[in-house]
Amino acid sequence: MGEKALFSFLKKVTLAFEKQDIFGLKEIANQAIENASLANDKRLANLALVAYCLHKMSSKQHIVRDGRWPEIKHDILFDLKKAAKSLEDTDLEGFDHWIGGVIGSVKQADEKIGNYVQNLFEKAKIKYASTAYSMGLSLGQSAALTGTDKKDLLRYIGVTRLADREAVTLDIGKRLRSLKRKMGVKKK
Repeated sequence: MGEKALFSFLKKVTLAFEKQDIFGLKEIANQAIENASLANDKRLANLALVAYCLHKMSSKQHIVRDGRWPEIKHDILFDLKKAAKSLEDTDLEGFDHWIGGVIGSVKQADEKIGNYVQNLFEKAKIKYASTAYSMGLSLGQSAALTGTDKKDLLRYIGVTRLADREAVTLDIGKRLRSLKRKMGVKKK
C-alpha cells in the first residue's frame, strides 16, 4: 500500500472531519480497512479505526452539542494535520505519534462525554477486525491488524452472522485480479 495511499486516506479523513461529513467518514473508514486488510497495513488499519470513531462521535448529538466538543475537535484536527506533515516528511514514527494523539483525544472525549462503559475505540477495533475476518483474513491476522484481543473478536463474530455465511470461493486468477484492481495496479 505505502505512504502515498496512507497520505491520501489521511487527507480524506481530515477533510471529511473538518466538514462534519459523517457518512463520508464512515465510507472512508470502510475503504481504509478493506485496503489495510488486503495489504496487511497496520497504520492504515489504525487510520480506519480513527475515521470510524470520528464518524461515531460526530453523529452523536450529545457529543457535538457539548461545550467541550469544539476544543476536542480542534485538538484532533491539529493532530491529523501534524500526522499529514509527518507523512510528507516520510517520518513514519512522527505519523504514529500524531495518530496516537488523535486516538488519545478520542478516548478522552469518549470517557468524558460518552454514554457507554466500553469505550468507542475498543469497539471499533473489534468491529473492524471482524470486517477483516469477513474478507478472508484468519482470526489471528484480523486481531493483529487492529490490535484487538482474539477472544473478544471470536465472541463478537459468534454473535454476528459472519460465521453462518457460506464462503463464495473464486479461483486464484479472479482473486488476484480483484486484489490488483483494489490496490490500483494497472494492467500491463
